[in-house]
Amino acid sequence: MTSVKILVKSWLPLITTTVIFYLVGQLTLPLSLPPSYATAIWPPAGIGLAAVLLWGNRVLPGIFAAEWLIHYEVYDISALLASPPELAVAVLNPLNSVLRAWLGKVLVNKFAGFPNGLISTRLIFLFFLLAGPVATLLPAMLSVYSLFLTGVIIGQDLFFSFLTWWLGDCTGIAVFTPLFFIIFNRSHRIWRQRLFPLGVPLVGIFIVLAVGYLVARQKEVERLRKVIDLQSTIIRDDLQTGLRQHLMTLRLIKDSVDLPKPVSKNDFKTFGRSIFNQHPDITRLEWLEAAGNAEGHRLISKYRAITEETAEFKSVAETANGLAIGDREIIVTGKHEFMVLLPVFQTDTELKGVVAEVVNIENFVRQTINRANFPHVIIKLFDGANAPLQSTLFQSSGNQPLSDPLNLTVLDAVNLADQQWFLEIAPDKEFLSEHYSWSVSQMLAVGMVLTGFMSIGLLVLTGHTETIRSEVDKRTEELRQSNIKLAASEQQFRKLVQTQSAIVWRADPASFRFLFVSDEAESILGYPVDRWLNEADFWRQHLHKEDRATAAAFRLEETRNLRNHEFEYRMIATDGRCIWLRDVVHLMINNDRVTEIVGFMIDITRQKKAEEQLRLAATTFESLQGIMITDKYARILRVNKAFTQITGYSAEQVEGRSASILKSDYHDPAFYEDFRRQLQTSGKFEGEIWNRRRNGEIYPAWQTVTAVKNDFDEVSHYISVFSDITEQKEAADKIHAMAFYDALTALPNRRLLLDRFEYALAVARRHQKYGAVIFLDLDHFKLLNDSLGHAVGDELLTQVAARLTSVLRKEDTPARLSGDEFVVLLHPDLDSLTVAADHAIAAAEKIRSALNQAFFLNDYQHQISTSIGIALFPDNHVGTDSILQQADTAMYRSKASGRNSISFYHPSMQEAADVRIKMENNLRIAVERNQFTLYYQPLVDSEGVVLSAEALIRWPQPGKNMMQPAEFIAVAEESNLILALGQWVLMEACRQIKAWRAIVKSGV
Repeated sequence: MTSVKILVKSWLPLITTTVIFYLVGQLTLPLSLPPSYATAIWPPAGIGLAAVLLWGNRVLPGIFAAEWLIHYEVYDISALLASPPELAVAVLNPLNSVLRAWLGKVLVNKFAGFPNGLISTRLIFLFFLLAGPVATLLPAMLSVYSLFLTGVIIGQDLFFSFLTWWLGDCTGIAVFTPLFFIIFNRSHRIWRQRLFPLGVPLVGIFIVLAVGYLVARQKEVERLRKVIDLQSTIIRDDLQTGLRQHLMTLRLIKDSVDLPKPVSKNDFKTFGRSIFNQHPDITRLEWLEAAGNAEGHRLISKYRAITEETAEFKSVAETANGLAIGDREIIVTGKHEFMVLLPVFQTDTELKGVVAEVVNIENFVRQTINRANFPHVIIKLFDGANAPLQSTLFQSSGNQPLSDPLNLTVLDAVNLADQQWFLEIAPDKEFLSEHYSWSVSQMLAVGMVLTGFMSIGLLVLTGHTETIRSEVDKRTEELRQSNIKLAASEQQFRKLVQTQSAIVWRADPASFRFLFVSDEAESILGYPVDRWLNEADFWRQHLHKEDRATAAAFRLEETRNLRNHEFEYRMIATDGRCIWLRDVVHLMINNDRVTEIVGFMIDITRQKKAEEQLRLAATTFESLQGIMITDKYARILRVNKAFTQITGYSAEQVEGRSASILKSDYHDPAFYEDFRRQLQTSGKFEGEIWNRRRNGEIYPAWQTVTAVKNDFDEVSHYISVFSDITEQKEAADKIHAMAFYDALTALPNRRLLLDRFEYALAVARRHQKYGAVIFLDLDHFKLLNDSLGHAVGDELLTQVAARLTSVLRKEDTPARLSGDEFVVLLHPDLDSLTVAADHAIAAAEKIRSALNQAFFLNDYQHQISTSIGIALFPDNHVGTDSILQQADTAMYRSKASGRNSISFYHPSMQEAADVRIKMENNLRIAVERNQFTLYYQPLVDSEGVVLSAEALIRWPQPGKNMMQPAEFIAVAEESNLILALGQWVLMEACRQIKAWRAIVKSGV
C-alpha cells in the first residue's frame, strides 16, 4: 500500500499539470486567431510556469504532451506527416512551451529569490519581468518564425503574430500563475488569503473579457461571411451571365445557318474567327447537319472552326449522336472543357442540325472573374453531375487545400441550362489581414494586458497587506511571548523559591527572626515552616554546637559592617542528621541602615561528602599499582607515582600523549582487536599484557582497563590500573621448568613427555598419521659413574642431551626419563607405517652416530655406545604407557643382542618380555623362600683323590624339569637379585661343608 501511495504521489503532479494545461488550452483556443492561433492571453503559459516552480522539472513532459494534444486538433495530422517542415513546427511548438516554462523557472529562481510568497513589491515586479517578457521572448520568436518558414503565416502578419503571441504568453503568466498558486501552493498562507481579493476578481474579469471578445468576434465573423456571400453571389451571377453570352453566340450561328441561302464553309470559318476574338475561352465551333429518315437521324459534322485540338471532345458529332436532342440547349461537362449544343429545326418537329461550341473551363471562369475584383478568395468549381465536391473543375489557387479556420466558406449552385455546377468561395491566407477588423483583437489584447497589470497590482496590494499583517502578527507574537516569558519567569521564580534545593528566607535585621521561609526548609531539615517563623531564636537553637558561636558571631559582625556575606555551617535536622548549609546573605540597605536581610541556604551535604571521598580517592590514587587516566581518544590525562616507578616516564613526559607510547609490539593485531572488542562490549579489559618501559625494556603487566561513561551513556574516559608481574612470571617459569623439565639436562621430563605423547597420539589417530617412539639406554653408564664419580656422569648426560637435540627436528621431543634412559618422540606426520619405520630408523642411526663419537669429560675422554629400541604408533587402541613399554622391550632386545644396536618392537618380543617379568617375579619369590638346590661336582686329581667340589645351583620347577643356571642367572643379574642369590649359594655351601665335617668327625 505504501509503494502505491508513493507511486501516486510521484505521478500526481505530472498528471495534474498535463490535464489542467490541456483543458485550459482547449478552452482558450476560441480566443485565438488563425492561422498562427496567437491570442491576447495564453493561460497555459502561466499554468506551465507555476507547475514547474511548484513541482520541479518532472512536469515538463506533461507540458510537452498537453501542448502537442492541443495542436493535434488544430493541425491536419496527415498533412504534417506528409510535410517534414510542418511536422517540425508541430514538434517545435511544444518544445517552445517547455523552454518557456523552464527558462522562467531558472530566471526567477536565480534572480527573483523564488520560492517566496511574492510579497515584496520589488520581488513581484522582478518575478513577472523575468518570467514574462524576458523568458517568453525567445520561445515566441522561435514559434512565430517557424510558422512563417512553413508558410502558415505570411510576411505581413509576422510582426503582428509575434507581438500577439508574446503578449499572450506574458498576460497568461501574469494572470494564471497567481491563480495556479492560489489553488496548489501551500508553502505560504498568503496564497490562501489571496483567493477572494485576487483570485475571484481575476477570474471574473477574464470571463467577462473572454465572453465579450467571443461575442464581438462572432459578429465580426458574420460580417466577413456576408462579404464572402456577396462575392459568391457576384461570381455565380457572372458565371451564369457568361454562359448566357455563349448561348447568344450560338443563337447567332444558328440564325446564320438557318437562312434560306446556305452558308459556305469559308463563311462559317470567318464567322468563327470573329467569335474566337470575342470569346477566347471557346476552342471549337461546329455545325452538325442532321441526316436520316422518319425513323431517326444522325448528325454529321459539316463545318467547323477550331483554335486548338482538345483531348476530351475530338469528335463533337459522336458526342452529339450519343445524346437525346430535344428542343433546348444541351451542356456536356468534361474535366477541363464543357460543350454547348443548340438544336436547329426546319419545322417544329424536323431537326435540321445542331450548332456546337467547346469552351475551356479555366479560361471561361478566369475571363468571367477578371471582369470583377475578387482578391484574397479561393474559387473552386465542382461538377454537379458527378459526385459533388469531389470532381473539381476549377480552382483559382491551383491544388492548394482550402483553409477556413473561421468557417467562412460559402457553397452555392450555378445553374447552366440542364447542368448544375457547385461554386465554393473560401478566404485565403491574406483575406483576414485585408478584411478582418483588428479592433476586436485589440480590444481583447488591451483588456488582457490591463488584467495582467491588475493581477500584478493586486499581488502588490495583497503583498503589502500581508506585510502589514505579518508585522502585526510579529508584534502580537512578541507581546504574547513577552507575556508568556513574564508569566514563566514569575512561575519559575516561585518554583525556584518553593521547589529548588535551597531555603529562601527573609529575616528581621535586629532580632534575626524569620519573616519568610520557602517550603524547601521542611524538605531539607524536616522542621515545619511554622516553627521557622514562630520560634524567635530558631536558627541559633538548631545550629551544630561546634558552629553555634562562630556562625552567629560572623553574621553579626558582617551585618554590623554592612557587608553582604556567605558562610558555611551545620544545622541539626529533626532526625538528628547533620546538614551542611552554605548561607548566602544579602543586606537591604537604606541610608546606611539595614532594613531587611534576605538570603538562601543551599544544602551542600553531598558536596562535603564528595570532597571527603575525593580526599580518599586521592590517597587511593597514590597506591602501589600504576594508574593511568586517559580521555576517550586514549590521550593520557593523569598518572600516579607508581606509574612513573614502573614505566620510567614522569607525569610531565606522558600527559597529553597517546597511551600507545607504552606499546611493546609483543602482541599481534588479533590481541589488540580482542582488547578493543572487550572494551566496546563489556566496558572492561583485564589480563596480561606486555608493555615497554622508557628505557626500551619489555615487561609483563597485569592490567585492568575500565571505560567510564557520562550521563548520555557515552565513553568519556578510560582508567587503567596495572602491576609489574615480572617477578611473578619468572617464579612461574621456574615452577613450570621444575615441573616439566629435567633439572640436569633441561630436557622434558616424563610428565611433559607423556602430555605431548597423549596429544601426538590423538592427532595421529584423528588424521591417520604415524610416528614413532625411540627408547635408548647408555651402555655401561653405571661403570663410568661408579669409577669417575657422579659429576663426570652428570656432565656426560648433559652432553648426550645436547647431541640428541642437535640431530632432531623442532617438532620432535627428546626427553630424559631417569638415570641414563632417554626417550625421543617423533612427531606423527607420516602417511604409513612403512614410511614411519624408515624415518624412525634414520633418526635412530643419527642418534647412535652422534653418541658413538668421543665425549670430553673434564680431563677424560670417554666413548660409549647406546642400545636403542623403536616402537611405532598408533597401534590399534594401545595407549601411551603400552607404547613406551614396547619401545623399552625393543631396547632390551638390543642389549641382549650385544648392545650398541637398534631393534624394533615385535609381539614375540613382548611375549619374551612377559616371560622375563614372570621369571623375575618367581625368582624373587624363590630367593625369599630358598627354593633353590645346590649340586656339587667333586674335583679329583689324577689319583682320584677329591681335592674340592664345585657347587652348581639348580631351580626346581613344580611339574617341570629342573631349570639350569643359564636360564635364570641373566635375569638375576639384571634385576639385582644376583647378590641375594650368591649369598644364599655361599651360605648353603658353607652349611653343607659344615654338615660334611660333622659326618667326618662322627666316623660315618
